[in-house]
Amino acid sequence: MKRVFRLFPPRLRTVKAQQVASRYSRSAAGDIVVPLRLSSPTALLMPFEGFPTNFGDEPDGHKAPVLNLNKDFVDYLFARLSELGDESLLLKINLANSFDDQPHPQNSAGVLQTAIQRYFSHLENVRRQDLQRLVRDAVLLGLLGVAALDLSVFLDSRSAAADAGIGLLLFSQGVTVFGWLTLWEALANVLWHWRPLYRQLRMSQRLQSAKLELTTHQLLS
Repeated sequence: MKRVFRLFPPRLRTVKAQQVASRYSRSAAGDIVVPLRLSSPTALLMPFEGFPTNFGDEPDGHKAPVLNLNKDFVDYLFARLSELGDESLLLKINLANSFDDQPHPQNSAGVLQTAIQRYFSHLENVRRQDLQRLVRDAVLLGLLGVAALDLSVFLDSRSAAADAGIGLLLFSQGVTVFGWLTLWEALANVLWHWRPLYRQLRMSQRLQSAKLELTTHQLLS
């Protein structure tokens, strides 16, 4: 029963327009404002990571580094996107401390937006590869399952035509079970397993285009 529930999960309900108006404010351009408060710019990142020198302004030919964003921050953004549907976003980040110890305080908003865009661009590519791998696995599992069931039919016909021993009967039943289980996994990939991967891919695409506004030393009301 748990497996069936996983195959047909309840749809995520987006917040209705009236609820959006009461829970979120809008910018002058009509974007939904998502308020975020960070103790410092590095709070955006995973522990033990920091902004390298000249981040976002690397010389030509140098590989642009991708910084790992804080998991709680990423999960929070995904949760907001899940309930807001297709609304455009403005990430309004309030910093308690600025880049006082960093070489680029004059473009803090650009640095944070670059970190966010690069991370979600990387995540989009990862999820696209996961989906391609999932499709490949589904095809291979489906072919393997069909082949196993064809073999089980052949073994059953041999067992019925001759006085088969217990070994052949057990092997035939084992092949049948293996074939159905393999087909079930292929079906699960087609019906359910792709959904969370595709949802994260779409969210990552949207977050790359989200606008960002930065304020410092202010309390969120």
